[in-house]
Formats: sequence, C-alpha cells, structure tokens
Amino acid sequence: MSRKTHSSRTHPILGASILALLAAGHAPAALASEAAAAADSAIPADAADTAEADSGSGIVVTAQRREERLQDVPVAITAFDKDLFTVGGLGRSANEVLNYVPNASAGTQQHGRPRWWIRGVGAGQQQLDLASPVGFYLDDVYISNSSATGLPLFDLERVEVLRGPQGTLWGKNTTGGAINVISKRPSLNGQDDSYVKLEYGSYDNKIAEGGIGTTIIDDKLAARLSFRFDDRGGRFDNLYTGGKSNEIKDNVIRGQLLAKPTDNLQALLSVHYRDYDTDGTYWTTASYAASGVVRNGYVPSTDINDVSINAPEYSRNKQFGGSLHVDLDLGGAALTWIAGYERFKTRGAGDGDYTPLEISRSYSAARTSQWTQELRLASNANDRLSWIIGAFYFNEKIRSNAFSATLPQTAVPALAITPTAPTPAFSETAYRHKAESGAVFGSTTFRFTDAIKLTLGGRWTRETKTLDFDRRASAGASWSNYAQWWNSYTGAIGGPGTFGNDLKRTWDAFTYDVTPSWNIDSNNLIYAKFSHGVKSGGFNTAATLPVALTAVRPEKLDAYEIGYKSTWLDGLLTFNATAFHYDYKDVQVNVVGPNPGAVGGATVSYLQNAEKAKVDGAEFELTLAPAQGLKFNAALGLLDTEYQKFQVLNGGANLAGAQFVRSPKVTLNAGGSYRFALADLGSIELAADARYQSRQYYFVTPQDADNRYYLTQKPYTLTNLRVTYTTPSENLSVTGFINNLFDVRYLNHSLPGANFVQPSNPAFGQTGDTVAWADPQTLGVAALFRF
Repeated sequence: MSRKTHSSRTHPILGASILALLAAGHAPAALASEAAAAADSAIPADAADTAEADSGSGIVVTAQRREERLQDVPVAITAFDKDLFTVGGLGRSANEVLNYVPNASAGTQQHGRPRWWIRGVGAGQQQLDLASPVGFYLDDVYISNSSATGLPLFDLERVEVLRGPQGTLWGKNTTGGAINVISKRPSLNGQDDSYVKLEYGSYDNKIAEGGIGTTIIDDKLAARLSFRFDDRGGRFDNLYTGGKSNEIKDNVIRGQLLAKPTDNLQALLSVHYRDYDTDGTYWTTASYAASGVVRNGYVPSTDINDVSINAPEYSRNKQFGGSLHVDLDLGGAALTWIAGYERFKTRGAGDGDYTPLEISRSYSAARTSQWTQELRLASNANDRLSWIIGAFYFNEKIRSNAFSATLPQTAVPALAITPTAPTPAFSETAYRHKAESGAVFGSTTFRFTDAIKLTLGGRWTRETKTLDFDRRASAGASWSNYAQWWNSYTGAIGGPGTFGNDLKRTWDAFTYDVTPSWNIDSNNLIYAKFSHGVKSGGFNTAATLPVALTAVRPEKLDAYEIGYKSTWLDGLLTFNATAFHYDYKDVQVNVVGPNPGAVGGATVSYLQNAEKAKVDGAEFELTLAPAQGLKFNAALGLLDTEYQKFQVLNGGANLAGAQFVRSPKVTLNAGGSYRFALADLGSIELAADARYQSRQYYFVTPQDADNRYYLTQKPYTLTNLRVTYTTPSENLSVTGFINNLFDVRYLNHSLPGANFVQPSNPAFGQTGDTVAWADPQTLGVAALFRF
C-alpha cells in the first residue's frame, strides 16, 4: 500500500477547510471550546442573539465543585453545551468530546474503550486493571474501567473537560485531567425539555434517542427517562468469508428520580443500563514490501474498506450502574453525599493475526465491579474564607480470563501456510484483581480583596492493590471441540509460558495545588497554578513470561501553569490563553524489550516506568459573535513532549529523546455557524467545523516515520458540514450532515507486526503492520422533535 494513502492531501484539505469556514460563514455545532458552548441553548433563538451575545461568559460550570461562571474559574476547562449533542450530533461515543479540545484526543475503535489523552498524558496500555490518568466522571461518579467510559453521550446538561492535574477535588487518577459528564436532570417545575431524535446515515446507521421528563408532584418529585438506540451495519467487506464486518449495536437507557422533600434537602437517584455488541473486525494488515506480501505469501487488499480474517471476531458487553446524590443545605454550609456503583461484563473472540492465515486467535471473558462513596462539606462560596472538605472511598474487583491459540491447519477454515504451518499452541491467562483506596481532601480560598484571591488544596490517599495471577501454556496441543477451543483443550501444560504469582502493593500519596488569581475586572482574569498529581501504580497483567510480571510505581507529575481569561465587546468576544510546563516522573509505558536468557533473542512486552519526562505547551481559545445569528470559534494547541530518562528493562534500548504517543505538536480547531430567518417559515442554520492535527506516533518505539509509517499518523484535517432547518415554533429541527467532507484517509490506530523483519529480508516474520482505518466520508439526516 502506498504511503500516499495516509498522507492524503493534507495541505489542500487544510486550506480548503479554513476557506470554507471563513468565507462561507459556516459554524461548528461540533466545535465547543469553553467559550463556544452555545449559551443560547436554553432560550429561544431570537432572544439568544440579543442576550449579550454570550460567547461563553455566562456559562456555569462545577469544575471546583461549586457552580461558577466559567470565565471566573482559574482552571483550563472546556465546556460542551447540550445542543452540541442533540442538534450537533456529537456523542456516539464519549471519546468524541476530546476531538474538539486543544491538545487532547481519545481515539477509539467502534464505540469501545477510549484512549484518553490530554496534554500528552494518557495510558498506552489497555488493561482493564490499569486506569487512565484522565479521570472520567458520570454525574460526579468516578469510573475506573476505561472500557466502561465509552458509553454514548445523550440527553445531557453539559460536559466539562478539565486540563491538567486535578488531584485535590477530583482526586483519583487525574494527572492528565478530568472529564465530567452531567446528565439532564428531571425538572421539579414542569420545564421538562422533552425530545425525541431520529437519525439515518451511512452504513445503514439507524439511531433513535430521546429524553422524556415529567413532574410528579410540583416542586417535590420528578422523573426523567432517557434512551439511545444505535444500530449500524458493517462498514467493511471480509474478503475471506464474503460477509460484512464491523456491525455495531449500542443501546443505552437511563432513568432518574429527583425528590425534594424539604426546602433544604434534595436527592437524585439515577440508574443506567447499556447493551453493546459488535460483530466483525475493523483491523487489517498493511505491507511495506514492494510485492505487497505481509507474511507467508499473503497479500492484503489496499482498499481501506476491506478486511480478511478467518477466525470469528465479536464482542458482547453489558454495563449497569447508578448513583444516589444527596444535597443538604445546612444554612452556613452545604453537605453532599454521592454513592455510586458500576458493573461491566464483556466476552468476545478475535483473530490475533488479522489475516485469513491460522496463526493466532483469541477469546476472553471478564467482569469488573466498583462502588464509591464521597462526602463533601462546603462553606458559603461568598465568604472571604471559603472551603471544601471531604472524604472518598473506592473499591474495585476484576475477574479476567483470556485465551489464545493456534489451531491445526486442517481443523478450521484458513488459507494454507507455506512452507511450514506453525505448531498448534494454546495459552490461558487468568487473574483476579482488587483495588481499594481511601482519601481525605480539602480546598480553601482566601480573598485578600474582591479581585485577588489564593486557593490552596490538598489530598491524602492510600491505595492497596492485590493480584492473583496464573498463566498456563501448552507443551503439546489437542482439543475435543474446535468450535469452543478455549474450554475444550486436552493437551499437556508446561514450558516457559506457564507461571503464576500473587502480588500486593500499598501506596500513599499526597497531592496538592496552589492557585493565586487576579480578577483585573469582571471581564479579565489572570491566574497561576502549581499542582502535584499522582496516578496509582499497578501490575502488568498482560505478561506472557515471568520476567514481565512486574509492578509499576505510581506516576508523579508537577505542573506549572499560567492562564488568562477575557471577555470583550459586551460579551461578543472571548479570548483565553494558557501556557504550561510538566515535570513528569515514573511514567507508566508499555514497551517491547529483551527477555534475559531467551533462545534466539526473544523479546517480551513490559509495562514499566520511564524515569523522567517533560511536557511544554500552550493553548489559545477564541469565540466571536460579530452579528446577529453569526458565530465563530477557534482553538489552538501547541505541545512538545520528550522522555528524558527511559531505559527499557533488562538491557533494552535507551529511549531517551522519544516523543509521547498520541501527542501531536499542533492541534487546531476552527468553525462557525450562521443562523437566519426564513420570514415566517422558520430558520436555517449553516454550520461547519474543521480539526487539524500534526504528526503523531502510536507507539514509543519504533518512531520511524520513513520505514514504519503505518505506526505513525501524518498530519491531516477533518472537515464536517451541517445544515439545519427549524420550524417557527421550534418544535421540529431537520438536519443534514456530512462528516469527513474531503474523504481523508487516516488511521485510528495501528499495532506493530509480530516478528517484524525488514522487507529486504522477508524469510521469516512479517513485512507489515496492523492498521485500523478510520471512517471515510459519511453523511446522514436527523429529525429532532421537541415537546
């Protein structure tokens, strides 16, 4: 496959995108920087255009566990308004929100586990037990299992993305930042904002979602039911089986009950259930060899909509959770108690070599459960000395069984392997993992004057993790039932891959922050912030040899940040800027390294600590509403990352100087919208948005853009268009949209090929890597009914 396939007209696309945005006056519903989060969402369109043309100055957020005007919060934060999800079409998976945040991304395949990255900080290892350093919160409840954080976003009040360490008030595993998803609550006074949305798009994608609320007892009791049903056909053609691949069904339902028995007591009970299934792979292979051969004579298709596998691939996922949120007004203070529970079950099969050759197949089954308790007491925010104190408890249990095998060549359908078929093999990795942590925290703000204040925060955490790990591998291979090979193995067990161990670690951490700020006036804020964050340690549960069953130390990050927030022209313009420097220690990284004593120099995958790294960057966000119905916004992120001390275990490579993965040096969002009336016939809104990002690496090694370019995503720009007609009563909106307007080819992710060899010496191993191509151009239409 040619390298041009994924450089894909980058510069013409970038130019065309910006020209379309600036010249045509289109606007992003899908581009919500902190100032762009549609301040007119709760009021009629005509009123919104005259209500101080609020470009963000009036948005209320809870980044500091209090309701505050966004422009007054001394934190780098991006807020997404509810219209971005209903009208704008964002939210098929939670990962989409970071596509519109500077210096952030969250690539995922299908609607699965997001890879959360903010300012270069994220988790490259995708283990169930290894939490992301970007904390995810659903209605203030922390969710540890990242596979449970990809659920669709719908019927929301807003989403807040906090950049940088948030280890005081948000606490657990937030060295990178925090994402807080806030559902639309029931209304106690009849303002239900009920709606139903129907959508149809490319690949026979059918979506129905809605939120229906009712007041049961005025000012006392209300309920709300929300749902989203998403059914998408297979995008890919499986050339080996002749069928479609990558079908998705993602159904979620949420129920809430809000009670206010007294004027000072309010309680919200919320439960949700998700049933998420996939059928077929999205992975394929790509060759660097002139012949197109990737391994064993197999030549994959170069069409990004083709795959070819012989082993079944599917996943079945079920998720259930809920929370009880109680607020009690004590007069001079407010007490908040939040109890949360989340359970996630998954099972699935896959083709480990992503070819029609019988080389590797897999099956896994796992379940996780967690429950949390948080108690907070907050003083009056208007006091000269205000404070928040609290305690937090977290308990998580994981059970996982993962199997892999190479079956006999004549036992299952597969292309013949020449000259010699691999020896049949079998392995099973089973582990039981438990994490338990408790924390106490506090934050206080002292106002020296009405304009100058100082905020100090601290949190002490103790966390204990235990692991019961067992792995068994075949010394010879036979099965009684190939259709269920994972539970019918009858061969011998033994050899280097058979081992086990019990591990236990306890870590104490003190995280803290210091934030002086100066409100020059009501429209200008300057702040500085120092914060120390910690992400918990863990174990390498992906180990395939005893030497790799390691414990990793907690990550530690010191962040220095200065910020400026401003509002101009009576709210017509907002401009915010941030600069930051990170000193990063004991970074948890997954890397391939040597196996001491192995025959033939075999390697093994390690989850290990990189001793020292640094990050420098800046972010600029701008919104402008120059005329009635016309809005523009833009966000620029600049980032420089580097591992300063990084030695791979057991005498492996020295990776000092390597860049962080998924950390492009430049991200640029731009967009705008223009809404105009059609006399008495309603209104039309034209909207467009574009996102540019420079080169990013998917692995810390190899970072070779010339010879291993499928492990590197070159610069590209995505452009989306949307046209919406709204009736005069605003009860109905009809939207037509095109995503990836210029049909840009780019990679969602890639994986290094096993036993990789240079194309000039293809006698053994692979001459290619594994790739997952993102969606090409897609389009659709949606109808939104409000009542």
